[in-house]
Amino acid sequence: MLPFALSAIAALTLLGSAQAATFVGCVLAAELPLLTSSPQRAASNAVCQTNCRTAGFAYSYYVSGLLTGNNCYCSSASAYLAASAYVLPAGGILTSDTTCIAALQASATALDTTFTFQNCVGTLTGVTVNLVSGTILGGSIVDSPTACFQQCRNDLQAYVIPIVPSVTTVLPSYGCVCNPSGQGTSILCGVGQFYRFTHAASASGQARRRLQEAMTISEGARRKSFCPAGLTSCNVQGVPDAWECVDPSADLESCGGCTHGDYTQQGLNGTATGVDCTSLPGVRMGGSTCTNGKCEIFSCRRNWTLKDGRCVRL
Repeated sequence: MLPFALSAIAALTLLGSAQAATFVGCVLAAELPLLTSSPQRAASNAVCQTNCRTAGFAYSYYVSGLLTGNNCYCSSASAYLAASAYVLPAGGILTSDTTCIAALQASATALDTTFTFQNCVGTLTGVTVNLVSGTILGGSIVDSPTACFQQCRNDLQAYVIPIVPSVTTVLPSYGCVCNPSGQGTSILCGVGQFYRFTHAASASGQARRRLQEAMTISEGARRKSFCPAGLTSCNVQGVPDAWECVDPSADLESCGGCTHGDYTQQGLNGTATGVDCTSLPGVRMGGSTCTNGKCEIFSCRRNWTLKDGRCVRL
């Protein structure tokens, strides 16, 4: 038997599907074939989003105005485009913050988030960005918009700014600010501008609930992960928040199950599901075994006799 003490969860990320999709910027269409996945042709941006979401991707990219060829691409959360894809200004230039330049730009969409894009602003109170060095004072550096959404999940506002120390960089570099004390006026979106996203107070509460659910799921998985296939996690008597891995088909002290209860996904369960073959009445030390989850007795103590598979007193 192998006893294990549980360790605390150090960190958990938010799990589970979020509520909706939101625009996260107009990006260079020329970069998509090189840096994204699942090239395809879609009838509309909505169809592109659905296809990428169904395939398990975190982002979709749709290029309007292409008469032939692929116009829809997807990427995972860890493979979002570099900030250099935002070099062309967009938003407002075509009377809409979310209308991208046909054929030249793609509309990038985060497929699962409670946040919704609002507009772009040039400055934030208490935040200083150095585009040359690629640093931000008053915020943090993340690798994608969804990373910022996660960081700001318990706040009402998230601001994402594409930071490009060099327009030739291929590494994603974005600034992230949660709930600044103030903001400047609206401006054309693009590199060096803050993309403003908001969600309702109920959404931030929902984020906390989903985080708790994620912790519960991860805890359950963690409890199961220490026991290889065929073994069961059982409570260790007298040791709180600990288990041991046993083979209930052959373990002499936990035959058929856990003598002191299962260590389950829901937590400690003190109800015995197995038998300690060594503690059965009248059994001589070393006089029993566990076979196929059942105690088999072959020797009894003095003044006891074996009858019908049990030790009975004379």
